Amino acid sequence: MKTQDYFPQSGANSLVNLSVHLQKKSLGNVAPNPAVGCVIVKDGTIISEGYTGIGGRPHAEVVALQNTKDSTHGATIYITLEPCCHHGVTGPCTAKIIKAGVRRVVIATIDPDSRVSGGGIKALKEAGIEVEQGIMQKEAEELNVGFLTTKELHRPFIACKIATTLDGKIATFTGNSKWITSEDTRKLGA
Repeated sequence: MKTQDYFPQSGANSLVNLSVHLQKKSLGNVAPNPAVGCVIVKDGTIISEGYTGIGGRPHAEVVALQNTKDSTHGATIYITLEPCCHHGVTGPCTAKIIKAGVRRVVIATIDPDSRVSGGGIKALKEAGIEVEQGIMQKEAEELNVGFLTTKELHRPFIACKIATTLDGKIATFTGNSKWITSEDTRKLGA
């Protein structure tokens, strides 16, 4: 199916938006790695999708590359985070992308991990791959606030919700309880 069938004004924003949607699927299950979404498009058709696996592996790019039944030569990959370029538990995603013959990579945001931080983009460009960065950056970063805080500020991201009434209680003197926070706040705290 052509990307235009999915997105009437098909373009990088729409495809990165799909990657962000995929990124959400792995939230809360990938620490200490980031949640990442990835879409591969060739000749105007989405040929594969992926997101980071439970426990942080496999990475989204690897999942998407493994899931495609079509050749990725000349394809474009849309990723919510710069692909890794270092050897850790697994090999670098940049090497797999380069080997796949991808023509273009669109990245929402830079990976602040000191082992990557621009190195993934550099490796792709040195291999002759066109790289675009910054599309839907804010949305991708908001989903990875925990990972980004850890890498950039060297501390955990902590969110705390406290709700009490003006008299410091959570129920009336008769024991009747009422919601004292909004529905949106309750969803965030769930």
